[in-house]
Order: sequence, then structure tokens, then C-alpha cells
Amino acid sequence: MDAPDTPHANTDASTSRASPLVLIVDDEAPIAEALALMVEEAGYTALTAFRGRVGLELARERQPALIITDMMMPQYDGASLIAAVRAENEAAHRPAPRIIAMTAGGLRHAEAAGADAVLSKPFTIDEVEALLRRFLPLDGQER
Repeated sequence: MDAPDTPHANTDASTSRASPLVLIVDDEAPIAEALALMVEEAGYTALTAFRGRVGLELARERQPALIITDMMMPQYDGASLIAAVRAENEAAHRPAPRIIAMTAGGLRHAEAAGADAVLSKPFTIDEVEALLRRFLPLDGQER
């Protein structure tokens, strides 16, 4: 079953405080949605896209602090997304968001694409939270 192209953001009142925005891009909706729940439970705001090109548009519009992208997606994969985000931010003379690549086995491919970190599938909540704290510590959190 194809995931919808419509991005999803948490609009719950509990996230009304300014928390860093994390963009999650994965063509497998259950994975993206589960990851979004983990991100939100950790105190961040999550935005999901189920297509690489939709993820790129959201990155342009919303300027997330962190992007978590699957590497293997049809039509527009994670490597293409990483390259475009990095190039566009460099051209605009602004820092690019940190990027975590999700992969089931393409560690070298993810590193070669320029990801700041790699999250191996399957992953645990603890692994996700550790990467969030590493790149986007919230007030009172240690790096």
C-alpha cells in the first residue's frame, strides 16, 4: 500500500512550546509514524513525509533542525535528498540541518552520501533518543 504524499505534523497542544523540528522521510508509513512518535515522546516536534521529493520541499519550507531519512526510497532516495539539502543550504549560505540516514545495511552508502550519523534498521527507542540528544540536546540534557 502506498503512503499518502501529504506530510503529517503533530499539532497537539502539548508541543506548543518551541521544540526543535525533526523531519522524518520514509516511504514506509508505519516506520515513519513510529519514528515520529518516538521523536515526539522525546520532546521534539516531528514532521513526516512519505516521499523523498515531498521531504525536500518540506526541508525548504520548514528548515528543520534535523532530518532523519531512509536511504532506500523509490524515485528520489535518501542520497538524493541529502545532496539536495546540503547543496541548497550551502548556496543560501546557511548551515544545513543535521542528517541521520536510516538503512538496513547500506552503511557505506549512507556515509558516502554525507549523513552525519547512521541509524541501522531495525532500531531501538534508546538509539533514536541518543541520536536526538547528540544533535539536538533539549534544555537540561547532556550531549
